[in-house]
Amino acid sequence: MSGAALEADVLVVGGGLAGAVAALSARAAGARVALVSRGPGATALSSGALSVADDPLSLPGTPFRSRAGVVESARRLAALRPGHPYQVVGPGLDRLREALDFTAGELAPLLAPATGRNRWLLGPYGAARPCALCPRSMEAADLASAGGKLAVVALRGHLGHDAGLVAAGAARAAALGAPAAEVVRLDLFMWEEASLGRPHDLARHLEAPGAAEEAGRMLRRALPAGAAVAVFPPVLGLAPSARVPERIAAEAGLPVAEHLSDLPSLPGLRLQQAIEARLAAAGVEILRGPLAEARGPGQPARAGSREVRAASWVLATGRFVGGGIARRGELAETLLGLPVLAAEGPLSDDGAGLAGRPSASLTSRDSRGPQPLLAAGVRVDSGLRPLDEEGRPVHERLFAAGAVVGGHDHASDGTGLGVALLTGYLAGRAAAGRDL
Repeated sequence: MSGAALEADVLVVGGGLAGAVAALSARAAGARVALVSRGPGATALSSGALSVADDPLSLPGTPFRSRAGVVESARRLAALRPGHPYQVVGPGLDRLREALDFTAGELAPLLAPATGRNRWLLGPYGAARPCALCPRSMEAADLASAGGKLAVVALRGHLGHDAGLVAAGAARAAALGAPAAEVVRLDLFMWEEASLGRPHDLARHLEAPGAAEEAGRMLRRALPAGAAVAVFPPVLGLAPSARVPERIAAEAGLPVAEHLSDLPSLPGLRLQQAIEARLAAAGVEILRGPLAEARGPGQPARAGSREVRAASWVLATGRFVGGGIARRGELAETLLGLPVLAAEGPLSDDGAGLAGRPSASLTSRDSRGPQPLLAAGVRVDSGLRPLDEEGRPVHERLFAAGAVVGGHDHASDGTGLGVALLTGYLAGRAAAGRDL
């Protein structure tokens, strides 16, 4: 049986960070919002922290605290990369701090507040990454503000984690202001069932009554002299409400934090869970499954058995992981058939001929150089309206946000989820009738 037709002011298509921020910002502006999601997309695969930009004008040896703040770093990146979403949105980039504060506030149970500067967090292989927003479970591990030695915790039974790589990363960053680090080994997860467990299995073990407390007592006995922060692998509970880091810290007598995650990412799953909980609490109508019979704003579409209609749409379907862009003989936007034009690299300004080119011609052997294939997407105007081949808005009430917007490759430009956060915030407000 089909459900009753749903009338909304704004329809957001996509359930990752871009779609969630768009839905929440439209809702905060007073709009009735529906969101269609067929899955979590790339957000659940992220490290859990949100990068926006590192200062592209800093030298490799520039200390962490001497680098430009987040907003100024984004401005400098925009100036260096024509066609990048940070450059395309024009004055919208001035609202980046507003977007960061909004996102941190909406996801306050999980995310620590923005400070205006990057926090520098270690990854599982020792690389230090700049993060404009991070989970509260990682905040104390900021290399730019830690006040003493890092105790990098090795859980002897966690066979998929190498604490030595993490500690070596801190040593390499010492000249940039990172503290000294020393590996501390705890006899946790030594029984076969746990040692072969996946990260979420280990996280569940630590949530059990008494488990985090025992880990804290073991840590206290093993701490080296001068330790100021204990840095764990990202397995400190699945649910923030279990308060695993806080329980360990209470017994150990010092702050406890996680480092960034590789796949599978528990911090990424926590971020996605927090997003879905906040959408429901904010009154966003969530529809599961693919959107079918989609013709655009003002026209009825179908999500499962439910018909939905909205005057404004925000397309936040992602790129290749989310399924917003696919190769069907040529690169194509999968929902509305929008032209795939925008990309970085040695192409013409409008990306002409991009969609039909062989994939091999859109990649470079230099992994640090522009990768047009990975930057492919919909071209937008400064109001985030998708453009046709002639450079005209496809529809005045259709907006795009996140990875489906072309012109950036977040892996090579260091923007992480920053484009998703900013464009989601701006597109949601525009779709609700604000800031047009």
